[in-house]
Amino acid sequence: PAAENPVTAAVNPNFVRTITVVGDGTVNIQPDVARANIGVEVLNASVEDAATENSRVTQQVLAALAEMGIAKEDIQTSGYSVYSERYSPDGSAATEVQYRVTNTVNVLIRDLDSVGEVLDASIKAGANNIYGVEFLLDDPTAARSSAREQAMANAQATATELAGLGGVNVGRILSISEVIG
Repeated sequence: PAAENPVTAAVNPNFVRTITVVGDGTVNIQPDVARANIGVEVLNASVEDAATENSRVTQQVLAALAEMGIAKEDIQTSGYSVYSERYSPDGSAATEVQYRVTNTVNVLIRDLDSVGEVLDASIKAGANNIYGVEFLLDDPTAARSSAREQAMANAQATATELAGLGGVNVGRILSISEVIG
């Protein structure tokens, strides 16, 4: 609580005195899994041929992932699209149509030592789009809890310091909110 202003207290006896602080908690962790988006993109004058070729190559990529030890439940389709593109072979007004078929899978790689090999095997099997690799924790629950503990301790220390500088004591907590960044 902040120091009571006698004028404010007289005008509004329900005046809530507060100190608002933000606590910070950071936990540095070693990732234990990687996530990669692996895609197959095919361009063809026939939408049927583009879709068929994309399906064939995607099956090759999925087979390569299975051979690398990636479990079925660690592979999920993250996107599938078909769209047409108009072009002109000689640079004049667009007259021809080609169809682009894209299939992307999200792959969880549990063995961090094999990330490069998994990506290489995917490319050799026909994948032509790798949208990035992200390293993370398979289960971040404990790390988040530890960061929250640190943030609460940090907020309490800051509130106590500010209250002391203002000549008051910290009372009960009125509100807690969490922003994860």
